[in-house]
Amino acid sequence: MSGAPQKILVMRFSALGDVAMTVPVLKTFLADHPEIEITMLSNQQFEGLFQGIDRLKFLGVDMKGSHKGLAGIWRIYKMAKAFAEFTAVADLHGVLRTHVLRFLFQLNKKKTAVIDKGRMEKFALTRKDFKIFRPLKHSTERYWDVLNAIAQIPNSQLPTPISQFPTPSSQLPVPISIGFAPFAKHNTKMYNLDQFKEVVKHFDKEPYKLYFFGGTPAERLLIRQWNKEFKHSVAMKEGMGLGKEIAIIGKLNVMVSMDSANMHLASLAGVPVVSVWGPTHPYAGFYGVGQNPLNAVQLNLACRPCSVFGNKSCWRGDHACMSGIDPSIIIEKIDTFLKGAKEQQKL
Repeated sequence: MSGAPQKILVMRFSALGDVAMTVPVLKTFLADHPEIEITMLSNQQFEGLFQGIDRLKFLGVDMKGSHKGLAGIWRIYKMAKAFAEFTAVADLHGVLRTHVLRFLFQLNKKKTAVIDKGRMEKFALTRKDFKIFRPLKHSTERYWDVLNAIAQIPNSQLPTPISQFPTPSSQLPVPISIGFAPFAKHNTKMYNLDQFKEVVKHFDKEPYKLYFFGGTPAERLLIRQWNKEFKHSVAMKEGMGLGKEIAIIGKLNVMVSMDSANMHLASLAGVPVVSVWGPTHPYAGFYGVGQNPLNAVQLNLACRPCSVFGNKSCWRGDHACMSGIDPSIIIEKIDTFLKGAKEQQKL
C-alpha cells in the first residue's frame, strides 16, 4: 500500500476483556502489513497480553498514579512522543482521555482515526421497549475499521472468524482440565455463587482437574476457600501476571466463565469457553473471538439484553436472566462439550 504509515500508535485503556480483543486484530493487521510497526499504549498491567508479537512494542501507563487526570494525559502524550516518531494514531477506545490525546497528536499534524462504537444501535438492542434484536458488529471488526482508516484501505473486512477452536474428540488427554471463572466486573453479570458451586461439585471427581480464576482480593479469598473445599482443585500461585495466567489457561480443555475478561483470555489462549450470559448478550459484539455461539448459556427473555456492559440495575427486580438458569443447564452444556473426552476415559 503506497504511502502507508510506518509507525502506528494504538490506544486502548481498560477493561481487560476489551484490551484482550485487540490482540488478534493487531496480529492479523501486522501479518497483512509487514512494513508497519505498532506501539500499543495501554494500562501497564496488561503488558503480558502483547508478549511475543513481532513488530509490536508496548507502552504502559499508570492511570491511578502518574498518569491520572489532565496532567497525567499530558504526561502520556509527552512519553509517547519521546518513545517514537509516530506517523499515525489509532484510537480504539473513544473516551475523553483518548479524545484529548488524539487532539494533541492532531496538533502535531499526525493522522488519526477513532472507533465508531455504534452507540445508537446498541441502545436499540438494549432499550426496554421496541428493541431491535439483531447481531451487531463485533468489537474486533470495529477495531479493524480504525486500523484500515489509518492505512487508507477502504472496505477491507477482518477475516472471520479470526480463529476457530476444534470440537473435543476422543483424542483429548486425561485428566480433563476445567477452568472456572465465576466473577465479573459488574455483579449483575455474575451467576449466583451458590448455584455456581453446584456446577463445580458435579465435576469434583475423576477424571477432572479444577482450576479457579479471579483477580481481586475478595475473589482470591473465595478461591482459597474453594481450593480447600474441592478435592480435585489445583491451587495456583497468586500474582503470577497475565502472561503466565494465559499460559495456564492454554492447558485447559474448557473454560467456564461469565461475560467477563476470562472468556477473552481463554479465547487468546485458544481454549473453548462455555459462557454464562444474563443482562448482556453476545449480539452486542463482545463475544469471545472465535468461540462457538452454541456454547453460550442464556435464557430467552423479552427484557434481554438490558445493558451493553452489565452496569445497570435489573428492570424486573428479580435478576431472572441469571436466577432462572438452573445449574443443570450449565452442567449439561459442559458435559455435552466434553463428551468425547469422557468416552476416552472409558477405554
